[in-house]
Amino acid sequence: MGELRLERHLHGVHVVLMCEEDAEEQGEWVLEILGRLPPGGLIPGRTLRFGWSSLRLDPRGDSLVVTEPDFDGDPRQDWRDDITTTLRVQGRMLETTQTVGVDPLFPRHSDTFVAVPGWEESPRVALARVRTPEGSDSGWLVLPPGPPGGASFDTFPVHVLLRRRPALLAALALPTGWVAEFDGDTLLGYGRPD
Repeated sequence: MGELRLERHLHGVHVVLMCEEDAEEQGEWVLEILGRLPPGGLIPGRTLRFGWSSLRLDPRGDSLVVTEPDFDGDPRQDWRDDITTTLRVQGRMLETTQTVGVDPLFPRHSDTFVAVPGWEESPRVALARVRTPEGSDSGWLVLPPGPPGGASFDTFPVHVLLRRRPALLAALALPTGWVAEFDGDTLLGYGRPD
């Protein structure tokens, strides 16, 4: 797949967005949303929350380039021009919530989740949004099969899943009280226990 360069003149500002071909429709949607900002809203350096991620408008010559956190480097401080990761993950999260018929409750990529040791090695895991998100806590718990025992839980930022278990990200916009089960990269099912 090749990288696309989408360009628009919005409120007198030349805006550039780069993404892979398979994310073109979502990239066009981002440009449409940016076009809905009030005049003067396209400010160089402005950071906008976009579901689970952030998008920043970086000045380059006479243009503003839409950038995303650098998820292959340090997403807390570095940015990159290709926003495909943000678009793909956002799409998977929305697909899950639309299938279930609920409004999405996106964690931020920097929010944390709690995991029972063994979750990375176990092909089968369950995710449970056991708490309402608060502060930087996404409310998510990831656990392998079996009782957690006396092991202490680990805490990670959500963006770590991109490197360790990217398929799990698809469930993370489900609201509080929902549970999802995965076997490898396959979402087996989801539900809201009473």
